[in-house]
Amino acid sequence: MSDRLWFRVEDVLPLAEHALACPTHRLTRAQLAAGELNGPALTLTRTGARGVLRSNGVPLWHTPQGDEQATVSTFWRPSAAASSGEEPAEDLYLPLGPAGPAGRRVIDVLRAGRDLERPWLAITPDSSPGDPLDGMHVQVLDRRADIAPPGVRWRPAMVTSPQAAGRSYPALVADGYTTDAGGLICRFDPHTARLIAAVLAGGWRLGAMPGEYPLLRFTGDTLVLLEERDTGGETRLDVDDRCYPDRDGYYSIGAYRWLWHTDNTSALPLRARLRLHLAALAARTRAVTASGRQRAQAAPAVSPL
Repeated sequence: MSDRLWFRVEDVLPLAEHALACPTHRLTRAQLAAGELNGPALTLTRTGARGVLRSNGVPLWHTPQGDEQATVSTFWRPSAAASSGEEPAEDLYLPLGPAGPAGRRVIDVLRAGRDLERPWLAITPDSSPGDPLDGMHVQVLDRRADIAPPGVRWRPAMVTSPQAAGRSYPALVADGYTTDAGGLICRFDPHTARLIAAVLAGGWRLGAMPGEYPLLRFTGDTLVLLEERDTGGETRLDVDDRCYPDRDGYYSIGAYRWLWHTDNTSALPLRARLRLHLAALAARTRAVTASGRQRAQAAPAVSPL
């Protein structure tokens, strides 16, 4: 399982700018543990696969509901797992001002992600106990990796999503896992990916509000997910995500962005079912082969008699 925590740059950057703009900063447990001087920072509370980022700026920033402003990482979880009790929380500290050993400030990494249209922030919280995180532990990317757990099984299904205008498509679904929002984790073959893009660009959009539905554009083999923004005078297209073909040539369209769910009212065509089964079998064979290699490499060498 990946140790990286995945956030959206658009959610994290306002928290960082708030911390920098505040005249004073609260003293946090993570800061004390790291032995850091008081200054603008983000605090990260990690509980298992879930991470929560907050600003340490004072005055505090609250939502309209009165809660402290924060952003939560996106992650997969077993869809039918029983609760095993509360996992221990770990408090970490990300200073925004001084540059770390990598020579770059965390705030500069976040601003670069916005300017370069890299919407995903990956944080690797692998510092030694008591050490702060720095620019070496954060990375902005133009797509989200770590879509599903290693070795996950895939099963064919017909899926639909509000972002897909309620239409249904054949897909491979991560068996036994959902996103933290409860959506399915899906992969689509190239033909279906191009079909989804063509349908979303259809003339029926003339009756929709700007931004009601996303758009998909192919740039070579890369699938770009676009969101319409009504600026008042014109409609602007912003990059929301990018999808690259995986080893099977499949695309994880809208992974952790669209709320995919099973459509039990639509039958999966036989040809599509066979194609998806073959792709799932190929992925499973690779996973078993890779696992066997790892066990063989980890096995202790036997000394000759």
